[in-house]
Amino acid sequence: MEKLGKQTIKFNTPPTILECSSIVGPKEAQGPLAKYFDQTLDDEFWGEKTWEKAESKIIKETVNTVISKSGIASNQIDCMFAR
Repeated sequence: MEKLGKQTIKFNTPPTILECSSIVGPKEAQGPLAKYFDQTLDDEFWGEKTWEKAESKIIKETVNTVISKSGIASNQIDCMFAR
């Protein structure tokens, strides 16, 4: 991986998607894709007092889940992308 500027990188080899993970709220859990989610929450605030705290908790747990599913140690991962 080569850094081309402050925010731009160039991959020496094409990136590969190894795993994905998703945590969704109660509405998504009721939909037709429910069986494909890693975790579904009964409470969209996940016990937190604000949406921002809940979102932070959801992101951290999603990252930990995808790292665990990949079987790669976190110190061996150069970058992750969220969409």
